[in-house]
Amino acid sequence: MAKGDKGLDDKQAAFCREYLTDFNATQAAIRAGYSKKTANPQAARLLSKVSVQAEISKQVEFLLEQSKVALKKHIFDFWMKRAFYDITEIIDLNGKLKLSEKKLREKGLHVCIDSVNKKINAQGETIITYQFADKDKAVEMLQRYIQMIREQVEISGELKLVCDNLDLKAI
Repeated sequence: MAKGDKGLDDKQAAFCREYLTDFNATQAAIRAGYSKKTANPQAARLLSKVSVQAEISKQVEFLLEQSKVALKKHIFDFWMKRAFYDITEIIDLNGKLKLSEKKLREKGLHVCIDSVNKKINAQGETIITYQFADKDKAVEMLQRYIQMIREQVEISGELKLVCDNLDLKAI
């Protein structure tokens, strides 16, 4: 079996990939091509190898980074929808929903409704009111997210500078 530039042969590299699917070392060894009879001790041996541990760590780090990218996109999309929704897509001039809950979710517009309040008036009619996302707050959150706005930290107090062996002639 050929050794790659990672110091792992093909089976070892396959074991690392398979191990990340369910973190079951014995099953990963079997799926990587080791025999069922020796899979358990082989898995233990593989997990004790520094090169295998390093490869698994590298792959976990890569997967975490990929997840972080997806999460960042999800967060960005959330704030974009809240900042730039068109209320006329959601309700009509009488304050009634134009779309079903399912359609709101499909279009991602459900994130623009913060609350739904139902009240019964004196005539026994159900009155439904909606609280919509604060667009200004959402724009501010987007600005912070893309670092258009940076938090300013004010530091106050005295700074005492002590210098030993300072030659004032050299300055």
